[in-house]
Amino acid sequence: MGSETAVHDLVIARYLEPLDWVLDVPDSFRVHIYDKGAGPVSAAVRARADSFVALRNAGRESDSYLTHLLEHGPGAGEFTVFSQGDPFEHSPDFLPLLAAHADWADVQPLSWCWKESIGYPPPLLLTPERSLVPGARVRTELFSLNTFQPLEWVDSGAEGIGRTYRELHRLPEGVNMCAHFLEMCELPDIAELAAQHLVGTHSYGAIFAVRSHLVEKVSERALVRLRQAAFGSPVHGYFCERLWMHIFGEKFLFPLELPG
Repeated sequence: MGSETAVHDLVIARYLEPLDWVLDVPDSFRVHIYDKGAGPVSAAVRARADSFVALRNAGRESDSYLTHLLEHGPGAGEFTVFSQGDPFEHSPDFLPLLAAHADWADVQPLSWCWKESIGYPPPLLLTPERSLVPGARVRTELFSLNTFQPLEWVDSGAEGIGRTYRELHRLPEGVNMCAHFLEMCELPDIAELAAQHLVGTHSYGAIFAVRSHLVEKVSERALVRLRQAAFGSPVHGYFCERLWMHIFGEKFLFPLELPG
């Protein structure tokens, strides 16, 4: 069962997506599947998985990720990878990227786009020279911590999420919503850093990898609060998605210039 030679962990948040691709995951990864649907799963996939856990369908992928972290902590592997049940819509080169883990940063984005087929982001931004990884498609999105909007294009969905969050928490325009969310989830040090900056970085589809020693720095209480938030308003799940890399240590960008 699973892989006896694994040195990393792959956490998969699955609903109904086919999982046959798991059979092509390198043997260096332990596979943990958190299943929120009733779709069939082959005996071969179950045999490849080191754990297979059924969860109720709530809290989006954030709940699956947080369930794993609360149950297993950082794990024994060097990296923990987090992925959707179908990573390829967001990360067409996901499997080759797993094989290239020796070249990863401590917090490694692993996705390329939201949905290339509908122009999210626009095709102009999805060119080979924009990739962070030579020979593979990896791109992060810069976004405003105050408006939730990407910096390079207009995303009507992100605009709606930001507006809904402001209305839900009765925040005026101009408030750093991401700092507010991080403070609410009992991550005060990261919230303070967010409040001092204007721009964040995210990996589409919440598909990314993080070194295990960075996972250890996030308190259990914060993980619990994040999970509670994910079970609350649906917009909180989107805030988790945008902030995962920062929660694990990615730096914010464009310091806020204050007078004095």
